[in-house]
Amino acid sequence: MTRSWKSVFTYIGLLFFAYAPHSSAKNSFLVAPGRVEFDLTRPKTQSFIITNNGDDSIRLSINPTYFAVDSDSLGIGHPLSEETKTIEDLTPYIRVSPPRLSLKPGQRRDIRISLRPPNTLTEGSYRAHLLVSMMEVAETVTNEEIAADGNSLGMHLSIKMETAVAIYGNKGEGNPDLKFNCLADPESGKLSYEIINESPWRFDGWVRVYDSANSSTAINEDRLIIMRESRRSITSEWKPSMNPLFLRWSDLKTEEQIGSASCPVVL
Repeated sequence: MTRSWKSVFTYIGLLFFAYAPHSSAKNSFLVAPGRVEFDLTRPKTQSFIITNNGDDSIRLSINPTYFAVDSDSLGIGHPLSEETKTIEDLTPYIRVSPPRLSLKPGQRRDIRISLRPPNTLTEGSYRAHLLVSMMEVAETVTNEEIAADGNSLGMHLSIKMETAVAIYGNKGEGNPDLKFNCLADPESGKLSYEIINESPWRFDGWVRVYDSANSSTAINEDRLIIMRESRRSITSEWKPSMNPLFLRWSDLKTEEQIGSASCPVVL
């Protein structure tokens, strides 16, 4: 039986090690960086590196792919409109060189990404992924157990590897317009945010919570990534009191404050 496991951020084939099986030599590769950003007002060519860190030669294919915000691969929210999936998709404008390659053990190769969007593209945040897929089997896992009736039960899995490089592009400059609802989970009591981003700008940063009586020291912070024109929920590890909350959200890299709002907790 052969299974191809898709994962944007991790190699979930490692989960099969729990069976304590016998396995063959391993094929694997590394990709760096995992994220490439473009200024869409100044199209240019950028690159990332793929390294064969396995035991054998491998062949790879690299294909521009769009993962919807509510897809199984991304799963970080829901689009406010089905049109968002066509508006923010950069894949029609991406060219990859080379789209296929072979690497010997220890060999590394630069992959060039050219992005040429049309002039009619409106201001906002755009995105896609480059899906890097290994054509060879990454690892063969076998396991044999004896059932209660004395019959032999065998398992044979051929695991393949896929990972993806995130491609982000911005045209112009703007800040996301976030709207928050603060909820206390009825079972755990932990703070949950419901966030709506109606703007064409992606947000990646921190959401910090302050007691309305003391807005100088944060009492909780959470990392938040929300795509343009989408909504999502995140649950904090913090349990709020009955006091009203004050929120500030800031850019991940610069710590520049983007916005703030009061947020009464709905129990």
